Amino acid sequence: MKTTLYVQDIECDSCVRLIERTLKRLQGINEYAVKKDRVVIDYDPSLVKAETISEAITLNGYRTSTYPLARVSYKQRWRDFTANRRKYWVEWRMLAYIMASLLFLLAIDGTLYLIFFQGETGFLNHYWQWLLYLDITVVTIGAALWHLKAYKGAVTSMTGMMLGMTLGMQAGFMVGAVVGATNGMFTGSMTGMGAGILLGAYAGKESGIMGAMQGMMSGLMGGTMGAMVTVMLLADHVAIFMPFFMAINVLILWAMSYMVYEEIVEEKRVRVAPADFSLFFSYVFVFALLIGIIMVYGPKSLLVAIQ
Repeated sequence: MKTTLYVQDIECDSCVRLIERTLKRLQGINEYAVKKDRVVIDYDPSLVKAETISEAITLNGYRTSTYPLARVSYKQRWRDFTANRRKYWVEWRMLAYIMASLLFLLAIDGTLYLIFFQGETGFLNHYWQWLLYLDITVVTIGAALWHLKAYKGAVTSMTGMMLGMTLGMQAGFMVGAVVGATNGMFTGSMTGMGAGILLGAYAGKESGIMGAMQGMMSGLMGGTMGAMVTVMLLADHVAIFMPFFMAINVLILWAMSYMVYEEIVEEKRVRVAPADFSLFFSYVFVFALLIGIIMVYGPKSLLVAIQ
């Protein structure tokens, strides 16, 4: 008997090989052909059922159906997101965590300034906007990583590499740009690369070594480029440039969360176990504090010092 299973998540040769290995392990399959978006199988129904075959493929992280699967449009997704809060309760919780964390970090910034730096001439003028961008950076990166780790499901090789690349690149970009503006190219690059490589590898490891490597390479590049951007623009309308720069980076990280839901969660068997707010904010606060200390006390280039 022949059957066709539509598999939306076949993205590369690694996906094909994984599905082929899965089919080889099943008794009763005579022939199979893995194509771009489907698998055609000739099997013996007395030895294996079509449901068993479909389940075996699904357990590897691939959405499987007996009919072609169509992606939801952005407009349809938005309507569903606003109308079905119970379905997207993790995403709504993420938004609440973002808002609460930003407010707490801003309050902490203000308190630390009043206690330690109020008497330092020029401190506020030099740091206030970059501390604000730092808060936005750590909260957005933290939320993207929290959202990814909230779902315990299988990740395909291509998806894992995209996760590593996105988080590594954007973390390196954003951290490198903020620290580069206050400390210069060396400190900005080193801090941005460190953050990008670490977070990119952590996100990419969901799909193994390929995803981790992609995350590390993207963090390496993003960290140096982020610092370079603000150092070069310090004397050229950087105050106008930064809101656009940060908004685009935030949008990309939000798109990553969209991809997580669509590629890892939707129509799949996943375990949902998001960290609570206290743990989320603890990591965000520590990350912000460490980078803030580097910004205030780390080495500064002559170019930044004279701005």
